[in-house]
Amino acid sequence: MLYAHSLPDQDVSQWQSLEDHLRESAQRAGAFGRAFGAGEWAALAARLHDLGKASPEFQAYISGQNGRRRIDHSTAGARLLLQRWKAWGKPGEYRALWLAYCIAGHHGGLPDLGDGASDVGSLRSRLDPAYAIPDYSAGLDLAALADIPQPDALPFPFRLAREHAAFSVTFFVRMLFSCLTDADFLDTEHFYTPENCQQRGCWPSLDTLCERLHNFLSTKGFLRAASDDSPIVTARKEILGHCLDAAALPPGAFTLTVPTGGGKTLSSLAFALEHARRHQLDRIILVAPYTSIIEQNARVLRDVLGEEAVLEHHSNYVHPSEQAADQSGENADDQGRAVLPFRLAAENWDAPVIVTTAVQFFESLFSNRPSRCRKLHNIARSVVILDEAQMLPVPLLEPSVLALRELTEHYGASLVLCTATQPALRRDGPLKNGFAKDSLRELIPAPRVEELFSTFTTQRRMRVSQPGKLDNEELGRRLRQEHQALCIVNSRAQARATYESLGNDEAHFHLSARMTPRHRLLVLDAVRQRLRRGLPCRVVSTSLIECGVDISFPCVYRAHCGLDSVAQAAGRCNRSGELPSGSLFVYTPEQPLSSAQADLYLRACFFSQVAEEHADIFAPAAVEAYFKALYGFTDLDKERLLAMLREKNAAFPHAFDFRQMDARYRFITDGSVPVIITHGAKDGGDLAEQSHTLVRRLETEYPPRRLTLRLLQGYSVQIYPHELKRLRAAGNLETLHGCFDVLRNGAGYDPKLGLLVDDPTRQTPEDCLF
Repeated sequence: MLYAHSLPDQDVSQWQSLEDHLRESAQRAGAFGRAFGAGEWAALAARLHDLGKASPEFQAYISGQNGRRRIDHSTAGARLLLQRWKAWGKPGEYRALWLAYCIAGHHGGLPDLGDGASDVGSLRSRLDPAYAIPDYSAGLDLAALADIPQPDALPFPFRLAREHAAFSVTFFVRMLFSCLTDADFLDTEHFYTPENCQQRGCWPSLDTLCERLHNFLSTKGFLRAASDDSPIVTARKEILGHCLDAAALPPGAFTLTVPTGGGKTLSSLAFALEHARRHQLDRIILVAPYTSIIEQNARVLRDVLGEEAVLEHHSNYVHPSEQAADQSGENADDQGRAVLPFRLAAENWDAPVIVTTAVQFFESLFSNRPSRCRKLHNIARSVVILDEAQMLPVPLLEPSVLALRELTEHYGASLVLCTATQPALRRDGPLKNGFAKDSLRELIPAPRVEELFSTFTTQRRMRVSQPGKLDNEELGRRLRQEHQALCIVNSRAQARATYESLGNDEAHFHLSARMTPRHRLLVLDAVRQRLRRGLPCRVVSTSLIECGVDISFPCVYRAHCGLDSVAQAAGRCNRSGELPSGSLFVYTPEQPLSSAQADLYLRACFFSQVAEEHADIFAPAAVEAYFKALYGFTDLDKERLLAMLREKNAAFPHAFDFRQMDARYRFITDGSVPVIITHGAKDGGDLAEQSHTLVRRLETEYPPRRLTLRLLQGYSVQIYPHELKRLRAAGNLETLHGCFDVLRNGAGYDPKLGLLVDDPTRQTPEDCLF
């Protein structure tokens, strides 16, 4: 008997046989692959993935007779398939390579093809006969392996377009890899921890969620007009109605172009659920650029669908029951049981409604790692809502849009590009690989889009003006003249200079990413209280307030920037028409943009151009002109992912460098590192007590608990490596466990401005008290 998994304290009769593992994995992978017409492909990869475990060396290893030396068991199946299919010429060889990437990489990740036998770790080097692997011939008699089909017996599930065939194949390989790795993980889990398997899939059905949605909409009166509805409420109900009507449309790519404050979260959810129900799609995935937006959207979804129906997947998330148990001192095992279904579903997105970050979503689509790729097959036949779609990173736009096209054209997914400033993602503009002109369908009838924008503009009674250049003194004077005002600037340095120009006053507030997330929430709570009570309130903020922060001022100043950012700022001005009027001033700041802000400079230039040519700068036509100008002047594949594919395939067909693609596709490339802040008493609220408690816990835990690390993110600030060196040189940092940098007692942390790297020794007497 050959074994795949052992139980050291159990008789071998309790071990999992290799035959059982390969068969069960193949059944799971085949079921996953059938979602996009590739069940036989995925099953074959799974049948061969652990063939190398048949070697005497591996059998000795799992029996504890070969020490801890790991045995290569993933190359054998890839090599066998290539040997079998090479007999069918180049088509057979190429198809064998597609599966070989998956089989050989199912533990270490999808490899690069490489340049030859000397390219250590590459697929070519491992498939080369000179690379020695243990003898796996004992596994060839397994019945499930005896019938490897001919390559032409596996139909390719879709037609390849010549212009981006290589990209489509890499995407297909990643999808197969997802089926294989998830099947392998799940079958291994079923053997070692069957109790975990019972916690998977315990989610309400989409039919149940649709029923909850319609009950919510009916109870709130969103499905019928009322005599006392304001024009904005009437417009929101109309948008919702259009989305419900459009759910009957065939799956594909859609746009939802809605003014800020138009209720797009609820309307897009209504479309997605009804669309999925009508077309038997499997899940809803809501993707947003920032955790602040995610947390806001997730709250809406939970209010509508119930706490147990939504999987929130991002690095900051702590499940409410986990946090409550932690605060009440419950046993860690009790905490684990409460959140286990959510934690397991986060591994492979096997849940009906997922809310996640754009970083998590898109980087997974280009990843080579098993942990990130496991979820990909569950994106097939889903409805993906891309919130704030205009925030896709421009340097990665070509490959990102091509990935979205793959999902909608070949994997049965529907996509909703949801924003007030719809980016120009059709190929009739600068985007070479964009959507076909007619393939992006607007959920709101075209004539009504412009009219709805006009309604919101009219009801907000918002005047937009450009006062030109304002120095800090003049800007401060203007802000002080306003009873309540928000000023949004382009950098932390601008935020500090503008805030200091206001003068010290309890009505003045500063917000930037140099303040910890918990500190920012405390400030926002204070701001909202003053706004509600009609008290003087003047806020200076970086752009972090533009997304995911539901707040409204009668007067907003916005430093010169791109049209998309100006539109976000406008959404914070008389947001729901609740005030008699609103004023938006787009000004040129005293400090010029730095060389590191070249992208912002371009966006500001194109905004000025569009503002001269369009009377209504927020009309869809103006927005389209802005994005076409921006995209036409920018490298949309700056990391050369598509160029690399073309060049490699010109030299050798199906030469894919999955590791390099993973390394090049990064949403965030600034290299910043976190510093944990132990707040001083002056910072307000319970910041000092909570941050000190968590750091004390971190000191005593090794390895630190996952919950501790996630909670500490609320008390962390991201800084650059050279700034970290400066703080260390000042002697303010303590490093715990060799990797966690902690700023003690708020030294260098200002209660108004946050972390001051340029003055790391600043400390008040209150900093020394706790």
